[in-house]
Amino acid sequence: MIQALKSFSVRSLTVKGFKGFADETTFSFGDMNTITGHNGQGKTSIADAIAFAITGVPFYGGAKLDHLYCQNTRDILVDMEFTDETGAVRRLTRQRVNDNMDILLDGCRITQRDLTVMFMERDMFLSMFNPRYFIDVMGSKGRDLLERYLPEVPHDKIMNALSPHERELLENQQFLSAEAFAKKLREEISQLDRDIIYNQGKRDLQADQMEVCTGRLAEKQQRHAQLTAEANELEARRTTGFDGSSLNEKLPDLYARHEELLKEKPDGPELTQEVDAQIQAAAQALEQIRAREYQSQYTKQLADTQARIEGLRREVSRQRHILSGLKPGVQCPMCKQTVTEETLPQVRKEFTVSVNELCRQGQAQTGQLKELQELDAKARAVFEQFRQEDAAKANAALSALKEKRGRMVEDSQDKSAERQKEIDRLHAEIQNTELDLEYGLLSPKEGERLRRIKEELTALSAEINVLTEQTQADPAAELDIAPLETAKKEKQALLSAVASYIAKRVELRLSKLQMNRVSISLYSVMKTTGEVKDSFKFVYEDRPYICLSGSERIKAGLEVAELLKSLVGVNFPVFIDDAERVPVIDNVRPTGQIFIAQVVKGARLTVQASGGAAPAQAA
Repeated sequence: MIQALKSFSVRSLTVKGFKGFADETTFSFGDMNTITGHNGQGKTSIADAIAFAITGVPFYGGAKLDHLYCQNTRDILVDMEFTDETGAVRRLTRQRVNDNMDILLDGCRITQRDLTVMFMERDMFLSMFNPRYFIDVMGSKGRDLLERYLPEVPHDKIMNALSPHERELLENQQFLSAEAFAKKLREEISQLDRDIIYNQGKRDLQADQMEVCTGRLAEKQQRHAQLTAEANELEARRTTGFDGSSLNEKLPDLYARHEELLKEKPDGPELTQEVDAQIQAAAQALEQIRAREYQSQYTKQLADTQARIEGLRREVSRQRHILSGLKPGVQCPMCKQTVTEETLPQVRKEFTVSVNELCRQGQAQTGQLKELQELDAKARAVFEQFRQEDAAKANAALSALKEKRGRMVEDSQDKSAERQKEIDRLHAEIQNTELDLEYGLLSPKEGERLRRIKEELTALSAEINVLTEQTQADPAAELDIAPLETAKKEKQALLSAVASYIAKRVELRLSKLQMNRVSISLYSVMKTTGEVKDSFKFVYEDRPYICLSGSERIKAGLEVAELLKSLVGVNFPVFIDDAERVPVIDNVRPTGQIFIAQVVKGARLTVQASGGAAPAQAA
């Protein structure tokens, strides 16, 4: 069963067909390994081979592996012997032949997933093995890698780190996510702000409306009094000396006659219902006549005669074919006897006679078919003549019914026009009579003025009633905003405590990221709102990583590599490439097996190992 390693140390490495190593080459290592040589001798290739054996990619990652092949070959072999934390010697072999990858552990085939279980995920291993990988290759993605491996901080530990007042505010609050709880509080505070603004505005509006309504009520009451006086004067002039008794007696008769005409039902569809039914029946009869089809009484005889003609034709064709193929030595298909030179003339004669007889019968049948076809054509002509005559009679009957219906509709329309004309006359007379009763002795202009005054008085009365109710509203019913402001202060205090909780949780969680000269920031917390925003800042001696020199980047990367080892609890090797840039490593002491690659001008590749291959102690 594949198990995760806490530590390991590379004892030897054998490569073949890998980059510059065409032939099989083996290197032995100890706890401290110094790799020297001129540029292009294969120092970095050793780092690539170890990374390739474990992760399947080179020292600096990347999916393209073509540059790992030695020139003129498509086969790669990397064999790595290592010891684990128990001191057991293990062997990992990765071979790539014609782009097909095989991985063996202690002689057993395994997968890259198994290696991930043993040596951790690719980015984590390379970040510990290669000090430049975390920043130079992963960049901002390194933030996600760190966040996955940072331990969560228990709720009780965070609460103990808060002030007594903050603990008191939060100890009775139940929340699974402090961020979600803070967001909920911010929404509630925003709603309270809106409620306070709304109630304050409503209270101010009520005071303004009270003042406006009082003034408008006085104006409306004054206008109502003026119009009432003018209406009383016009009404007195309208009725003084006016006798409308005759008009009152005439008006009911006019209404009665008008209502009687309105109730009379105009001629509707029932007027032509009977004729419509007759027209429908006549149309159906006409369609049935037109749909009649000729049914021949000679159909069977014609079919039988044609079948006999066809049978005779096929038999003539068959016998002619047999006749053309007769020769000595052929078996006669009819009598099943073999034809000889002596019998050939007789057989041909018999077939000729038979063919002639069949042709005679065919001619007789053809004559009979012609006679049947002529009889059938005469019968069809008689049928068509009768059908056309019947259709003409039915169509004439249908046309007569349609003309009758047209005359009935025309008479009904004339009656309806006369009835409507009388209704309009009575309506006009009723209106004139009512105007005479309404205006009395007033002129039309004065009567129209009285009507408008009455309409305006009705509208004024309704407005006066509404304004009176508004001016009599109780001022004590104003909305109180004090409870809302108290609730807002309580929620703001609670939000401040939650923000402190989130900030303290981030602080405790990032305490694992404390290093010597390197500082990494993964979050930024807004103290006022408690919002946590993702960020990624990498600083070495108060300077951004982008501003660092090559030696400073290696030193910073070594601190990150040691941090990652401590986070995951492993002690894996580290490979320092271009170590000639770093004459002194004074900021961190690397743990585990160390590889230091340095350029020595004009020198061949050399590996100097010191210390045993005993397993390093776990971090």
